[in-house]
Amino acid sequence: MRSCLKRVAVSVVLSAVVLILTVLGSAQQTVLTVGVIAGSYWDAPTGNCYAVIDAAIERFEQAHPNVRVEYTSGILKRDYSEWLADQYLLGTEPDVFLVMPEDFGMLAELGALQPLDSLLESDGEVSAADFYDAAVKSGASGGVQYALPYECVPTLMFVNKTLLEAEGIPVPDNDWTWDDFYQICAQVTRDTDGDGVIDQFGSYGYTWRDALAANGAALFDENGTSCLIAQPDCVEAVEFAQKLQALYADCDITARSFDEGHVAFRPFLFSDYRTYQPYPWRIKRYSNFEWDCIQMPGGPSGTGRSELSTVLAAISNRSTQKSLAWELLKELTCSDETQSMLYTDSHGVSALRRVTQSPRTQQILQHDTPGESQLGLELLSDTMEQAVAAPHFRAYDQALLLAESLVTTAMEDDHNLSLQLQRVQRQLNEYLQS
Repeated sequence: MRSCLKRVAVSVVLSAVVLILTVLGSAQQTVLTVGVIAGSYWDAPTGNCYAVIDAAIERFEQAHPNVRVEYTSGILKRDYSEWLADQYLLGTEPDVFLVMPEDFGMLAELGALQPLDSLLESDGEVSAADFYDAAVKSGASGGVQYALPYECVPTLMFVNKTLLEAEGIPVPDNDWTWDDFYQICAQVTRDTDGDGVIDQFGSYGYTWRDALAANGAALFDENGTSCLIAQPDCVEAVEFAQKLQALYADCDITARSFDEGHVAFRPFLFSDYRTYQPYPWRIKRYSNFEWDCIQMPGGPSGTGRSELSTVLAAISNRSTQKSLAWELLKELTCSDETQSMLYTDSHGVSALRRVTQSPRTQQILQHDTPGESQLGLELLSDTMEQAVAAPHFRAYDQALLLAESLVTTAMEDDHNLSLQLQRVQRQLNEYLQS
């Protein structure tokens, strides 16, 4: 009996000791929270959408044994902005969180983001120069770096190789120009079956905004205080888009036209290329023609530049663990291991030059794009080097909607386009300064 009681007593004491140690261990453990998006920001099909984040967290926790990183799963892209805004209003925003392009201007203006300049200057392991310029500029506002690029995608020109081959036209080189683009579009836009209706087209989806970027022009200044649409390089870009659009006047051309193989060129995000070029998606999406991608055609005042879309990562300005948050931010954005996974478990591009230009990335791209695809490190890196950052001032989305309407109306008017765009510029300046 005494022996039994003794064993019970020992068991109780041991349990109490374990409980005390567990409580003390928990009390000493620091918890960092992260805000992440479920699925792909680029609306591309994915497997385990948390693979990159989970691997980064595992490496971080191994390097910081007394830190646990937590995140809320299941927050879809369409809900993420509202969720993050709600968390900020409640004062419970994550220590580190992804920032979608459309939210950056608002969050920076609200003071929700921790400035990173001093951290970058004092950290010997990372520098803004490690990233492609347009990507890192996407996380800056008013000369202050508030976020670092986590994942980005440029715009490339998809080419229907089968259609061009049937017309006896080679796929353009990556240094092609607006003149090359227009001449090919004019040549292939025709009635192929003799019924009097044009059923083959040069391009679909190429807009005046694509032309602006390719001509080294911008719709607004960086601070969003002035519209620049009446500047000569902008007028030149809109004129080209208007000229190209005239080729398809009164034509019934849609996205389906490209999908069915009736269009030679269409601008697409790089993420779409990564999604639909490899087997089996390539068969499911475009099974009746061969296609590839090249750089956008360059205008007289620019090169084949395109706008870069970037998902950023930032630190909450109210985080009580800023030093640890900075280390976690570096793991997400500056770690070769994390950023390399974007090419195997995501559909975006790493903004780190050394990762995107690495032999490992070349192997992945070659594996995903068999055959005679032109996609490679040279094309991808050149596109990233030349890319321009999208504006991100707070009123940008609303100003862009107004600009789209006004410029479209100006392009449809038969009067002098330059004068029309001067009127558009005045109206947009009034809106920006109101």
